[in-house]
Amino acid sequence: MKKTLSNISSLIAGLFVASLFLFSCSKDTNTPVEPVNPIDTTLTNLKFVSNPKNLNVIMFVPTDNPPLSDYKPRLSQLLVMFQSWYHEEMKRYGYDKYMGLSKDDSSKYVNIIEIPAQGAQADYPYSSAISANKIINEIKAYRTAHPESFSSDNHYLILLPERTSGDTGQPFYGYGRYCFALDNSSMSINHIPNPNSNYLGGMLHELGHGLNLPHNRAKYISEEPSLGTSLMGSGNVSFSKGNPTFLTAVDAAILNNNEIFQSVLATNTAYQSAVFTVNPEFNIDNENQKLNISGNFTSDKEVSDILIYLDPNVNNEGVGANKDYNAIGWKFTPGPNNTISCSIDLNELYYKGNIPYEVKVKLLLKNGWNSTTSYDFQYINDVLTSFDDFVFTFSNAYYAGDKGSLEIGNYTTADLLAKGITDNSISSIKVGQNLKVTLFDGDNFTGDSLELTSSSSYLSTFNDKVSSMKVETK
Repeated sequence: MKKTLSNISSLIAGLFVASLFLFSCSKDTNTPVEPVNPIDTTLTNLKFVSNPKNLNVIMFVPTDNPPLSDYKPRLSQLLVMFQSWYHEEMKRYGYDKYMGLSKDDSSKYVNIIEIPAQGAQADYPYSSAISANKIINEIKAYRTAHPESFSSDNHYLILLPERTSGDTGQPFYGYGRYCFALDNSSMSINHIPNPNSNYLGGMLHELGHGLNLPHNRAKYISEEPSLGTSLMGSGNVSFSKGNPTFLTAVDAAILNNNEIFQSVLATNTAYQSAVFTVNPEFNIDNENQKLNISGNFTSDKEVSDILIYLDPNVNNEGVGANKDYNAIGWKFTPGPNNTISCSIDLNELYYKGNIPYEVKVKLLLKNGWNSTTSYDFQYINDVLTSFDDFVFTFSNAYYAGDKGSLEIGNYTTADLLAKGITDNSISSIKVGQNLKVTLFDGDNFTGDSLELTSSSSYLSTFNDKVSSMKVETK
């Protein structure tokens, strides 16, 4: 049954004191909406869960912009409501887990760590290239001096008071396992829905990134009509407006293995990477609208789930980076002896026509880490087609920059140049599933070499060193 605002309000009424209502971020103007009821600062009736490892919540305070005096009780309620929302969504998939929040024993509120910044608000603009690592490094320095205040080694929600300097350009994004948002008087459970701002849903969306969640949207047939908008799609808007918003199955599976969702201390180290291989075979059945995937994988660490994303590159921002919010994900259980056997319903895709796609095969480990191996496909006149026998080169990491296309053959420096690929320019490469590629740092297949049988988003030690290459069948 489709969720409605009244459904959501009923859920929260059971979790909060009777006088409170849930109504729940594009970041835009934030005109306050008068709350229906005053804020109850006692938190006595909230379902407040702490785990062995919990989210680090930071109030990062520039020298010229103090936080609002009521931020601790107000944000405590909001964060515990977020905690309950994640829990209810995960329960739909059979995961009875809570995101951990540390409690301040003296106040009984969420432990929000107030850290004085070294600079003024103008020193921390929106640009992640300027602000993200600057803020993170200041937090790390504070943590070194106050280790007892912190819980998780990995997950941080970093809040800054809304700027008072006449502009709105402050950090508000996910940055690895750090996520940034702002605080103002409307960041409260009593200001959901808000017709004029998406900041509240924006905080929940960016928190999702800080909890390892990538962008992905609702399935077109089986989810969108009944469940509404995926949080990691454009759920920042729908959640803020009080409209149906949900977690997808792939999101719930990732959170199930997240460090701060564990009620007992894990015996393994969170997010340790694996040595792995993925060997999928794709069978496209356009008549029945199925993409059937079989094959096998290896991993030196235990795999929990296989996640498959079909990611359409429908705009420049989304090419190769899953940034366009339109990827759709499926979760599958590994088969016996590390086998892969799954079927994707292509009717669930919204974008067809003539659209390039990436099929991303991820191994989700029980320690929370996941791998990504990407394969190129293309819709041509509504028919899905694979690029099993092609290699694509890129001048930048993560499949960005100038793109070259190669078929089976041997390519000297001159041959690559004739294909539009400059010497020593390749930083990432996509390899069709039927192919293997041998890269050489010298012309005429000389010098050091590197063999690839799958795509590489960054060539690392071979970055900008390729002068010749061989493309062969496996």
